Amino acid sequence: MAMGVEADGSEHKDGDSKPSLTGAYESWTYGLGARYAALTVPLSEARYVPAIVQLPPEIPLERLVHPKEDGLTRILLPPLWNGVPHGSGERTVWPVLLDFGDPGERGVTGERVELNAEYINSALLDLTRRAGIAEAPLPVFTLDAPLPAATVATKSGELRTSEAGAEVQALLPDDGQGELRISEPDPQVLARVRPPGGGPGEKLVVMAVIDDGIPFAHRNFLNEAGDSTRIDYCWLQSIDATNPPPVIGREFTRTDINALIATHGPDEDALYRRSGALEDTSDYSATLGHFASHGAHVLDAAAGKRPDEPDLDRMRIIAVQLPAPVTIDTTGYYKKGPVLAAMHYIFMRADDIARAYLGDANAPLPLVINFSYGITGGPHDGEHEVELGMKELIDLRNKAGKPTTLVMPAGNSFANRMYGEITPADLATGKPFDIPWRIQPNDATTSYLELWIPASAGPAEYNLALAGPDGSAIKVANRPDLKFHVAPGTQRVWAQLFANNTQIGDIEIPKFGGTGLMLVRIALVPTEPRPASLPAAPAGLWKVSLTLTSGAKPDRPVSCRIQRDSDPYGYRRGGRQSYFDDPADMRYTSDGAPSRVENPDCAFVRRMGTLNGFATHDQVTVVSSYFADTGRATDYASAGPLYAPEGAPGIVDLSMAADASTALRGALAAGTRSGSAIRLSGTSMASPLYARRAAVELMTGVASSKVQPVLIPISEEEALHRPSRLGTPIAI
Repeated sequence: MAMGVEADGSEHKDGDSKPSLTGAYESWTYGLGARYAALTVPLSEARYVPAIVQLPPEIPLERLVHPKEDGLTRILLPPLWNGVPHGSGERTVWPVLLDFGDPGERGVTGERVELNAEYINSALLDLTRRAGIAEAPLPVFTLDAPLPAATVATKSGELRTSEAGAEVQALLPDDGQGELRISEPDPQVLARVRPPGGGPGEKLVVMAVIDDGIPFAHRNFLNEAGDSTRIDYCWLQSIDATNPPPVIGREFTRTDINALIATHGPDEDALYRRSGALEDTSDYSATLGHFASHGAHVLDAAAGKRPDEPDLDRMRIIAVQLPAPVTIDTTGYYKKGPVLAAMHYIFMRADDIARAYLGDANAPLPLVINFSYGITGGPHDGEHEVELGMKELIDLRNKAGKPTTLVMPAGNSFANRMYGEITPADLATGKPFDIPWRIQPNDATTSYLELWIPASAGPAEYNLALAGPDGSAIKVANRPDLKFHVAPGTQRVWAQLFANNTQIGDIEIPKFGGTGLMLVRIALVPTEPRPASLPAAPAGLWKVSLTLTSGAKPDRPVSCRIQRDSDPYGYRRGGRQSYFDDPADMRYTSDGAPSRVENPDCAFVRRMGTLNGFATHDQVTVVSSYFADTGRATDYASAGPLYAPEGAPGIVDLSMAADASTALRGALAAGTRSGSAIRLSGTSMASPLYARRAAVELMTGVASSKVQPVLIPISEEEALHRPSRLGTPIAI
C-alpha cells in the first residue's frame, strides 16, 4: 500500500488521513513556497482568497454559502452569469471568494494563525460539513493568491439578486445599497442598431478582453466622434474596492470613464492616479503606470481604432484587468478564480449590453473574447479546472443562441525545452528513466515539474527518486523511497524533499480517481532566493528518475511538463527558466537556424504537444503566429500534437502574422498612453489580431480570410509539420 507523508513528517497509509479538498499546488503555495512567492499579503494577514470550486453533480453552489459567523470560513460570490444551472446533475465549476475570517480570530485562544495549507483544508472540511456534505464525492477547491482586504467590497453573507443586469447572484454590502449598475447605451449607436422608426438595424458585436494593465481612458477606444468611450464596462479586479460591487476591485462603466476623461482631459497620468486604477505595491509598480503593458497592446490590437479601417462604434468593449499576482505568476496556479470570475462577468455584462442596445438580454448578440494568457503545465486533455469552467460557459451561451467565440494564443514554448515524453517502451524495461532537469543559477523563483501518468489497463506501481547536481540523492522525509500506485482509489501522497537536512522542495500526488491522468507535482525552491537568508536549491543538472516497478505499463507516454517561471512582460521577479537538458535534442539545423520541426524519436524533449495548457478544450479558437515577410512559422510558437485530425481539440486552428520578420520582431499596437505605440512579439499578439478580424466580420457580415502561403523554400519535413504548427495561416 502506498505511503504518504504528513506535514509533520510522519507517515500514513492510504485511506488513513482526513480528505484533502484542495489541489496539487496548495501544499506548496500555502506552505514553504509562500516564503518565496510574490504575495501582496503575508499568510499571517491573509483573509480573502479567490478560488475555483468543482462541485459534484446535484450539489448546488448555494448549499455552500453560509451567513457570516465569527471564526468560521464562508464563501462570497463574485457576479455570476445566470445561464449556468445549479445542481443540474452535471459537474459544475464556479469562481468563489473564500473568506477565512479575521486572522486574529482564527486561533482557539484568539491568537493569530497563519493561513497555511493545513488550516485551509481543515476550514474547507468544516465549511462542507456545515453544508451537510460529509461523504464522497466532495467539492474540490483550488486556491489563488490572497487579496488585500481593501480590494474586497462585500462583508454580507446574504444572497441577493440584482434588479438590473442578468439576474446574477451577488453578495452586496451590509447597508443593502450598491446594486450592480447598468451602463447607459451610446445614443448614436443605439439609433444605428435599433432605428427609431423601426426596420432592420446595423449589427452589433461585443469584444471582451481579459488581461493586465488595461488603459481604459485611451483615445483609441473612443467612438468615431471622439466624445465617448466604446468601453461599456471595465472591471479592475484588485484595486481598492468601492461600493457598489462587484465584490472585489472596482468597476468603471462607460459613464464613469467619460466623466473621468471630461475631468482630466488628456492628462491620463492624473486620471489613472486619481481614479485609484494604479495597483502599486512595495514589490512591483502597476503596469498601467508603465509606458507599455501587455493588456494595452492586446486590447488595442483587438479593438483599437485605426484610421484606414471602418468605424468601430458598433464594436462594444468589455475589459477585465486581472490582479497583478495573477500576471506575475506564469505557472497558472494563481490564475484560476479571477479568470473564471472574469468570464462570468463578461457573459453577464454582454447580456446587459444586449438589453441596452437590442432591447432583449436574450438577443443573439455575438461575443468575441480574447484571453492572451496561458500555461505550459496542465493535463492538456481539456480537463484543467479553468478549461472546464470556460467551456461550460461558452457551450451554454452558444446553446442559448448567443454566438460566442473564445480566442487564445497557442503559446511561445516550442523551442524552450519544457516538454518531454517517457514512452511505454521506456517504462516496460523496469529500469529507471532519468529526466534531465536543468535548474539555472540566479533564479529567484520556484521551479515546478509536472509528470502526467496515464492510467494503465490494470494497477501499476511506480517509484520516484531525485538526485541533485552533485549526484547525491535527495531525501524524502522519513522514508527511503517514494513509491505510489496508479490505480482506482489511490489516495493523496505528499512528501517533503530535503538536502543537507534542509527542506528544498516537496512532491504532491493528488487523489486519483482511476481514469485519465495521475499528476505528480514536484517543486524546488529558488537557487538564489530573496531574501538570501532563505534556503536555496543547488543549481545544475538534476535527475528525476521514474521507474515502473510492477503492474501494467501505460498505453501512451508519460507527459513531463515544466511550468514557466520566467518573468512576464512588465514585471521583474528574477525568474530564470528551468529546462530539460537532453543530449538528443536537435535544437538547431545544420546551418545554425532554430529547428521548426519535431525532434527525432530518440529524443526525450518534444516540441509538438507544447500547446497552451488553457487551450486544449473544444470551445476555443487557438491562434499561432508566422513571419509576415516569409509566411514561415515563428521559431517560438507552440504546437499541438503532430498529425492530429482537423478540428480536434488541443490543436492550432489558425495563425496570424505577429512578427514582421526575423529582424523586425513583433506587431505594432498601443502603449498605455494615447499616442504611444510599441512592438510586442508572441502568439499573445497574434490572438487579438484574429479576434479583431472575427469581430469585424460578425459586425459587417463581410468575410475576407485568404490563406497565407509560405514564400520561401522550406524542407519537406517542415512542410509536413506546417499544419500542426500553423493550422490555417490567415493572410494580412
